[in-house]
Amino acid sequence: MDLNSLLSSFASAFNQDHRPLTLELGSGQIAAEQLLPLSLDGEEGLSRAYRYTVTCLSPDGHIELKTLLGQPARIGIQDADGDETIRCGVVSQARLAGADGGFARYELIIEPPFALLRHRKTSRVFQDLSAPDIVKQILSEHQAANPAFARAQTLDIQVKPAPPRSYTLQYRESDFDFIVRLLHEEGYAWRFVHLDEDGPQVELAVFDDAHSLPAAKLERVRFHRSDATEEEDGLTEWQAARQIVPGGTALVSYDYKPVYTQQIQDDSRIDQGQTGQALQSSLTQYDTPGLYYAGDEEQLGRYAQLRQQANDLQAKSFSGSGSVRGLQPGEWFRLDDHPAHDGDAAENREFVVTAQSFQVRNNLPQDLAQHIGTESDATPFATSIQAQRRGIPLTPAYAGTELAKPTSLGVQTATVVGPAGEEVHTDQHGRIKVQFHWQRPDEHPTIGASLDDKSSCWLRVAMPSAGAGWGHQFIPRIGQEVLVDFIEGDIDRPVITGVLYNGSHPTPDFSGAGSLPANKTLSGIKSKEHQGGGYNELLFDDTPGEVRAKLSSEPGKTQLNQGYLAHPRSNGKAQPRGDGFELRTDHHGAIRAAHGLLLTTEAQNGASGKQLAREHAQSQLDAALSLSQALAETASGQLADTMETGPRKSARTMPKPARRATATCSTTPTR
Repeated sequence: MDLNSLLSSFASAFNQDHRPLTLELGSGQIAAEQLLPLSLDGEEGLSRAYRYTVTCLSPDGHIELKTLLGQPARIGIQDADGDETIRCGVVSQARLAGADGGFARYELIIEPPFALLRHRKTSRVFQDLSAPDIVKQILSEHQAANPAFARAQTLDIQVKPAPPRSYTLQYRESDFDFIVRLLHEEGYAWRFVHLDEDGPQVELAVFDDAHSLPAAKLERVRFHRSDATEEEDGLTEWQAARQIVPGGTALVSYDYKPVYTQQIQDDSRIDQGQTGQALQSSLTQYDTPGLYYAGDEEQLGRYAQLRQQANDLQAKSFSGSGSVRGLQPGEWFRLDDHPAHDGDAAENREFVVTAQSFQVRNNLPQDLAQHIGTESDATPFATSIQAQRRGIPLTPAYAGTELAKPTSLGVQTATVVGPAGEEVHTDQHGRIKVQFHWQRPDEHPTIGASLDDKSSCWLRVAMPSAGAGWGHQFIPRIGQEVLVDFIEGDIDRPVITGVLYNGSHPTPDFSGAGSLPANKTLSGIKSKEHQGGGYNELLFDDTPGEVRAKLSSEPGKTQLNQGYLAHPRSNGKAQPRGDGFELRTDHHGAIRAAHGLLLTTEAQNGASGKQLAREHAQSQLDAALSLSQALAETASGQLADTMETGPRKSARTMPKPARRATATCSTTPTR
C-alpha cells in the first residue's frame, strides 16, 4: 500500500465513530488533525494522583513538543453499551517515541493539574486554620494566580467540621506534598472526578465518609468466565486476601499548660478469626506523635482511631481482573454471579474500587494496523482492580509513610515580633512570637510576614532554670534575633533556646564605655530600661591584676564596686580609683540592721574570722574601764569627785544592750 492510501486510512481512523479510544487536546483541533491515539495505559487509585500514558500515531514527525505541554486533555473510552466514560487531565510530559513505517509515535503523560503542584515548593505559616481551610486557601491562590489551572482544576470538600490547627508549617515542601500530608494526617480520603462541561476539567473530591461515595456508571458487575461469546463486560477473576495487622494503636501526648500527659488507645475492629485474633491482640503500635498533639483526649482518640482504621484497611482486601469498563476509583459496584458471594446479602456484595490499572487498545483500520505492526484483534480493554467492601472506612495511611511531616534539619534563627509601639510582647507563660526569615509577604498576603504579633503563635522560651514561681526570667524583646529549635525535630513545635547578637543588636557596652574585642575580659549582665535608656548592670572584670566586680543601677549612679576600683574600661584600659569596696549613690542612702551593726577598722585578713567578731573591740573597752577605775581611785585618794564607772541610775540612762552576738556594743571602737 502506498503512502497516500495509508494517509487516507489514517484520516478515516479519525472520522469513523465509535472508536474504543478517543483523544482531544485543548480545543480538540490538535488531536483531531495530527494525533491518533493507539493505546492508553492508566494507573489510578484512591488518595493518590493518577497517571495516564497515551501513545499516539501521527503523519507529522515534527510536532513541537512544547505545543503539547499543558494542554487540557479529554480521553474517551467507549463502554460496552456504546456510551462513553471519560478521563481528563493536562499533558505534563510529551516525547517523540520513534517512527513506524513513515508515521511518528508520540507518547503523552496526562495527570491531574493538582499533581503538578509538586513542582512548586515553598515555606509558609498557617495559623488557626483547619486542614480543609488550608487546602482551600492554597488551591484558591493557584486558581486566582493561574487561569489555566483554574480552568482545569476544581475542589470539593465534604467532611465533618474540623477544629482549627493553631500552628501549621509548610516547610520546604511542595504544595502537593503538603496538602496530601495534611489530608492523610486528618484521615481524609480523596479521589478525582472527571468533568466535561466547559472543556476538560478535574475535580479533587475530599471525603471522610465511605458511605457517601457514588455508584459506578456500571453499578452491576457480573463475574463470569473469560469467553468471547459473552455479550457484556465482567470480571473473570476475583480473589480475597487477608493479613495480620496491628491489633491496636496507642498514642501519648504531653501538654505543658495543664501539665498533663494524655494517653489513648484504639483497638482493631476487624474479625481475624480465633487464632489470628489471638496473635494480633498484643501487637499494639505505640507512638508519641508530638507535644500537645491534640486539644483533648477526645481529639487524640480520633487520631488513634484514624491510624487504626488505616491499619484495618490492610487486613482484608479484594482484587479482580477482566474487561469491565465504567469503573473508577471511589465508586462502588455490586458483584453478581460469584459463587463465594451469591449467598451474601446485597449490601455485602457491594464493593468500592480503591485502585485500578487498565489498558485500552484502539481498533485501527486493518491496513494501517498491519503497516505499523499493531495487532488489529488486540483486546480493546483490560483492567485489574483493588476493592474494599462498601462502608469500610477508607482512611489513608499516614504514620510511618513517606507522607510524614518533614523534620527540621537543625536549629534556625528568627526575629522577635510584636505589636507596633511595644518593646516587650509576652503572655502569662513568658512566651513570645517570632517571624522566621523565610516568611515572605508573597506567601502571607494578609498576616504572617509583617513583623508583628500575627507572624506566629506563642512560642515557649527555654531558661537556665524554671520552677514553681521561681527561676530565671529574661524575656527576649522585639527586634532581637533568637535561636529556634524544634522539639523532636517537629517543624510544628518550635521552642526558643537562645538569643543572638547581630549587626543591629551588638554586644553590650558595660558602664556605657568600650566594646569587643578590646574589652574581652569583661563578663556580666546589662539590662535595658523598658522604653528608655537606663539600665542595670552586673559586671565581672577579669583583667589580670585588676579583678573587680560591680553591681549598679543607673539612677543616681548607685553602685557597689568591689576589688580593683576603676573607671569604666574602654578599649581594654581603665583608670584606677582605689581598691577594696565602694558603696555609693548620688541620691539618698540608708544602712539599717535590726539585730545590730558593727563598724570597725580591725583587720580580719583573708576573711578568716566570724562576721561579728568583737574580741578586739571588747578588750579595748575592758582596758578603758580598768583605766577609768584606777583614775577614780586616785582621785578619791586626793579628795576629788568620784568618777562614775558603772551604769547611771537616771531614768534617762540608756538600757543595757542584750547579750547576744548580733548587738555587740553601742559604741564605735577605733584604733
